[in-house]
Amino acid sequence: MSIAEDSAAPTQAAPTQAAAPTGPPPPNIATIVLAIAGGFLALLDTTIVNVSLGSTAAQFGDIGSVQWVVTTYLLALCATMPASTWLARRYGPKRVYLAAVVLFALGSAACALSPILPALVGSRGLAGAAAGILTPVSTILLTRGLPREQLGRYQALNGSVMLIGPLLGPTVGGLLVQLAGWPAVYAINVPICLVMVVVGARRIASDGLGNSQGAGGSRTPLDVVGLLSAAVTTVSIVLAIRELSDHGPALEALLPLALAVVAAAVFVRSSLRREHPLQDLRLFTNGIYRTAALNILFLGFVLYGPMVIIPLYFEAARGQTPVVTGLLLSTAGFGVVFAGWLCRKLMAKIGGGATIVLGITLTLVGTVPFVMLTADSSYLLLCGAMVVRGIGTGLTIVPAMTRAFQSIPARSIPDAAPQLNLLQRIGGTFAAALVTMALHREAVLAGGLVPHAFSQACVWVLVTSATALLPAFGLLRAERKAARASAG
Repeated sequence: MSIAEDSAAPTQAAPTQAAAPTGPPPPNIATIVLAIAGGFLALLDTTIVNVSLGSTAAQFGDIGSVQWVVTTYLLALCATMPASTWLARRYGPKRVYLAAVVLFALGSAACALSPILPALVGSRGLAGAAAGILTPVSTILLTRGLPREQLGRYQALNGSVMLIGPLLGPTVGGLLVQLAGWPAVYAINVPICLVMVVVGARRIASDGLGNSQGAGGSRTPLDVVGLLSAAVTTVSIVLAIRELSDHGPALEALLPLALAVVAAAVFVRSSLRREHPLQDLRLFTNGIYRTAALNILFLGFVLYGPMVIIPLYFEAARGQTPVVTGLLLSTAGFGVVFAGWLCRKLMAKIGGGATIVLGITLTLVGTVPFVMLTADSSYLLLCGAMVVRGIGTGLTIVPAMTRAFQSIPARSIPDAAPQLNLLQRIGGTFAAALVTMALHREAVLAGGLVPHAFSQACVWVLVTSATALLPAFGLLRAERKAARASAG
């Protein structure tokens, strides 16, 4: 058996429900498509909306106030995500998925119809709260009843689609704003969600009662202390990172960070003492799961840091429109698609940790041309570099997610899905904040958003991305240790 296919010993997780004698059936094609679409929609919505902020500010006020449209979505998403495990087990992933899609559609429609900025921000919060449930529940649907040996295949498909989302967002958003104005970036979600609800109600397998992957029917009481402390922790961390990005290491960032530390201590203590916690933190006692999760956190530097600088370079330093910028960025999608095919083969031969090390190395190679940006850097060279980066990024997050899910029992996936998604969001937000600070500093020194400022900021991207090699080697060691223990 390959390293990628064996799993670590199950954790001593607290039972959350009675196991049924038989598990749920594997997902059909419609369920797979809808599950991937759910996570993709929540992710794509962020990058599409970013393109519309300028037009939104022209109607409602300064860009600083309009930024709350983005921040509120992220805060609401992080606040509700920890509750997805309990909801899926209590009501079943199908019901929760359909309800989340409906709420997302209502929030999007309210955004498109908002007459004033507070209404837009509030509606955006509703959409974000729905996205916080939709993202992990989509993962639960995708993996429910799936044989362990097929996890790599479906995670590769799902991961490739998720990585393409940020590349398509600027193009789609730019076209919508150009053709129909900023409300179109929200209105477009409504018919898509309607189709998802109609098809999902008919084609997703009905929720069973009491099976091992949270199909529904658990009478476990809601861990209110865990829910509140988890929400305060994640929201405070995101607020601290946002303040760090805007003001640097000032008091505005330290206060929410201190609140996050206190709330996290309450959450951990409550979770370890309760028989039925909101989230099973004992999963982190599993060495492979723990190091895979750490990889997901650190991969924010690899995945999201460059996405702050590269689009801005094309627009601010080269004068390209959002649509052209999006088309240039989309070239990385060729690399992502190729990586989706290559990833499973590499994992079967060399394991998840080694695949991640290779992927990070390729992203570093693909970042080098951006360290030498000028006012007339070859678009052919930069697009080629983005293809290499696309291959590299496709060989990072997919193996990390796959190995995390493979290392735990199937009944623990509803716990793992929100945990891993939260770590990815927090890591990405932190990486984007650090890169934004670096770009601002370099722009001040260079006298504006000139090519030299972007090239120097990319040095920061190169260095911070290299730190992701540390947990990658950690996963490599954990896999080899597990393999030796299995052989012995």
